[in-house]
Amino acid sequence: MNTRDLTTQELHKEQVLKDLDIPYALLFLTETGLIKSILDATAPIIQLLKASQIHDYDSQECGAEHKVMLPCVILSNGQREETKASLYRANTRGDTRFWPGRLHKYATADQVFALFIENSDIIVLNLSDDQSLNADDNPLFSDIVDRIKLDSSEFIGIPDFGEETEVEDPVSSELDEPSRFEVSSYGWDSDVEGLVKRLKRGDIKLPRFQRGFVWSTVEQSRFIESLILGLPVPNIFLALDRVTKSLNIVDGQQRLKTLQRYLNGEFAISNSKKIHEDLRGCYYNREVAKGKNSKVLDIADERTLSDSILHSIVIKPDPSVDSSEYGQEYNNAVVQIFRRLNTSGKALQPQEVRSCIFYGSFDDLIHSLNSNTAWRRLFGDVHSRYKDVETILRFFSLYDEYENYKAPMPSFLDKYMEINRSIDLTRTSTLRSSFERVMTQLIEACGESLFKPGSTFLLSKFDAVTVGFAKALDSGKTFSQNEIRLKVELLLSDEDYLDSTAEFINDTGNVKTRINTAIRIFQG
Repeated sequence: MNTRDLTTQELHKEQVLKDLDIPYALLFLTETGLIKSILDATAPIIQLLKASQIHDYDSQECGAEHKVMLPCVILSNGQREETKASLYRANTRGDTRFWPGRLHKYATADQVFALFIENSDIIVLNLSDDQSLNADDNPLFSDIVDRIKLDSSEFIGIPDFGEETEVEDPVSSELDEPSRFEVSSYGWDSDVEGLVKRLKRGDIKLPRFQRGFVWSTVEQSRFIESLILGLPVPNIFLALDRVTKSLNIVDGQQRLKTLQRYLNGEFAISNSKKIHEDLRGCYYNREVAKGKNSKVLDIADERTLSDSILHSIVIKPDPSVDSSEYGQEYNNAVVQIFRRLNTSGKALQPQEVRSCIFYGSFDDLIHSLNSNTAWRRLFGDVHSRYKDVETILRFFSLYDEYENYKAPMPSFLDKYMEINRSIDLTRTSTLRSSFERVMTQLIEACGESLFKPGSTFLLSKFDAVTVGFAKALDSGKTFSQNEIRLKVELLLSDEDYLDSTAEFINDTGNVKTRINTAIRIFQG
């Protein structure tokens, strides 16, 4: 690997990146590399791309036919060049290669560049040119830093790069009985500027069952662009508060918060090539722009956005379906509408919806336990869609209520989480202790492959082993590691257990049968 000592100027720029807490890797240029348009992807570069979930060289096959092209931005000599970076592994020895397109036009031999990530773009920053990284002197750099700060402070993170654990996805032959609710609604149109003013005044607000702003900068930018271009956007769903006459957001939080943030100057439109060229990098107007040299929308586009009309459907829920404990804000009809709007397509997954609706001390507990070391070894990496959190909920609900279990499983989990949403400290401590004791002893006795013989986490096996073992521990029994392994082997070969896991593992009879079988074996 070609390296050299950094100059005083380069060290100063490097320190700016460190002070901003921006992960980076250094790229040392050689004359040969620039001539041949080939640079080595060194270990720091490989690690940076992998940790940022941009690219994993370890899983990439060799050869030009497996080359990956990713969006890249070169910042050099006061210029910004949007290009593509090619990432591949050579055929002969599998050497890792990295090349930002047209880099030779913006670099010379022996210069040093810093690589870092902004959103999904690879940024290649020249540390050897005479450009300052001061915000006033270098708006190209400062705009990128502003977006990185927003991304890191406000958006929900994603687990470490890697193959996510697949979770057994059983279906049940037993269907839930749908609830019926009486609701009335009316349509309401408002321009963007008016909506943002109402959000600021609190006339439109988030109810407690809503939480988490998750749109990336590109997603926000695409929405803003759609309005400027006059493209149709989905309806907003609001619920009328009968007392204050304010409007609670049922569906449309991401869109409304995006408008509020953009008009307040909290971000500029992404420079992604997915965005119309003359809108890239633009703030709403000069009043909210971050710097005097920042790009802003032209007057026509600013007016078009401000005057764009969003159609809302305002729901007037029936007071008779208010929650007896949590009042009108937790109106069952409104929650049902929220659930239906947020479990279709690529929207929220069931446990994500539960964590929105049934927020409270129990939800805090299961999210906290999701970091338990023994549990992480049994399940694998943190799941981006809360499948691991849902599995912890599954343990507690069956541990407490398996005798009263009735399919389908999602409704059973909903009801358990609703009933237990506000458990007290004593109950929290008891559940935490039980979970940690069970998972610790199982991982020590049976190892990480207990519930994952391959890449899929087996829920049916998890149900039986964990609940059966927990009940035995509750009765005062103790086990050596060898005894635990023997009990698990006996369970997995039991005829009743095998019948209950053959198909429709979430059916009422199958769930009860395998848990009762596990309790019998662990108690015996």
